[in-house]
Amino acid sequence: MKNASLFLLVLLLVGSCQSSSVSSNFKQLLSKSEYTLVMFIAPDCPLCKTLSTPFSKLNKKYANFQGIGIISGNYYSPMEINHFATETKFKPAIFRDYSHQIARQLKATVTPEFYILNNEGEILYQGMMDDRIERLGSYKQKWKNNYLEQAILSISNNQEPKVKKTTPIGCSLEY
Repeated sequence: MKNASLFLLVLLLVGSCQSSSVSSNFKQLLSKSEYTLVMFIAPDCPLCKTLSTPFSKLNKKYANFQGIGIISGNYYSPMEINHFATETKFKPAIFRDYSHQIARQLKATVTPEFYILNNEGEILYQGMMDDRIERLGSYKQKWKNNYLEQAILSISNNQEPKVKKTTPIGCSLEY
């Protein structure tokens, strides 16, 4: 399983190197599952480091939702990305969005920012994973709103999420 994940990571890194193919590669990934959980990540973002493991666990819990991490830009080397994935136990595949094309299409503004997309690329949920972060540098010990998981449960029950969008808090996504 670990080798398959590493192979998929390498395949995605190599397959998405050309900016003209990013959109078609991403569309191809979306078509592999009815629903996709997306987390925009930056390996040096403290919030990404904090929320990567819970995102991976959530993705494992709802295995019928494909999980993908997206790194926009070309600021990070494959070694930095691999170190981040290993350190945070990030299990979903990582997609390189070198030209920020996907970030622009989805209007991503920060890392981490979470999405649920259907296989057509329609945004079903966008924003925070939960309400544990009040503002940059301030975390709650207990939180009550698990926005991403609540949206997953609604979608799993063929319902629209009650909360479709929240304002994400995080490190600025640089275009």
